[in-house]
Amino acid sequence: MEACFEVKMTTSKLYDFNLQHAYKQPISLISSALGVIFLILFINYLKWYYLAAGLLLLFYLPISLLRSSFMKVKMLEYFREPIAYVVNDEGITVKAMGEEQLIEWKDCTRACNTRQSYFVYTGKNSAFIFPRKDMGDKADDVLKLICSHMDAKNVKIRFGGL
Repeated sequence: MEACFEVKMTTSKLYDFNLQHAYKQPISLISSALGVIFLILFINYLKWYYLAAGLLLLFYLPISLLRSSFMKVKMLEYFREPIAYVVNDEGITVKAMGEEQLIEWKDCTRACNTRQSYFVYTGKNSAFIFPRKDMGDKADDVLKLICSHMDAKNVKIRFGGL
């Protein structure tokens, strides 16, 4: 089985990955909880600094991730042209900027998704981003390949996955 598709990286696709990745970190969840606590304190005591702290803790991370995503898509030459992927029994082949590289399944550490995209991690902070819109009718084949070649405990596919 083999699935071939191209991904044209956009700010929204990269932002989707960055949000998903950031909010799986404990520090992000703690800062969001603290933001909510500060907003509750503001409601009870009407002190401006509770409001400022709450809004800062709740909105700093998403806004900075959006800015970072925008800058990466705009500045990195790698994202200027579509990236071609071939997913098969050997692994994931990436074709970009005239170069081709095969990442074997044994080098893929985990897989997860959001409603818009699937992510196959190859390191702690690096992953392939497979947007559903770009995969089209190949999405089912890609999911079958991911599930058949990766350890089931490392595959956290939800929202209409297999």
